[in-house]
Amino acid sequence: MDHNQEIECIRAVLKGNTNQFALLVTAYQSGAYNLSYKILGNSEDARDCTQDAFVQAYQALGKFRLDSRFSTWLYRIVYNTCISKTRKESRSVPFTPDSSYYPESMADNDGIGSLDHGDMRMLLDQAYKVLSPDEIFLIDQYYREDATVDELAEMTSLSASNVKVRLFRARQKMHQVITSVLKEEIEIWQTR
Repeated sequence: MDHNQEIECIRAVLKGNTNQFALLVTAYQSGAYNLSYKILGNSEDARDCTQDAFVQAYQALGKFRLDSRFSTWLYRIVYNTCISKTRKESRSVPFTPDSSYYPESMADNDGIGSLDHGDMRMLLDQAYKVLSPDEIFLIDQYYREDATVDELAEMTSLSASNVKVRLFRARQKMHQVITSVLKEEIEIWQTR
């Protein structure tokens, strides 16, 4: 849905045609659910948070700035809803990325070009375990959804420089885990 269509739907809803909100739900429910799932790691919780986020978006639609993208605004609501849920439950969030998270191979110049898909998946699974829900969100949106730093700043209420710092730190954490695992694997292989 393009920005003009979003604006038309939002204006119609604000004028009382509440059925138009269904078009926004249809356009963005998949993205909202995927984001919830990536933060929460549980499909039932993700469905609940997605539904809660759409209810909150509907109730706050009058506050929406028409010069913004609805998707960015909605994903911020989804993000905040999921983070609130994880804080309320005070639990660590297991992250189990699906197979589409992993490239089939990596470039040979990165030092691990010979890893197969299964090895890559194992490495990234371990690396994601050290990330907080906030870091998972930032990494996912930046690398998988191609969100810009400014969009991430808007979604998370962080400054653009803070988003950059958090992305950098998340990448460092992942790098440390991957390097450690590879070092252990090399040592095991050399003792054979």
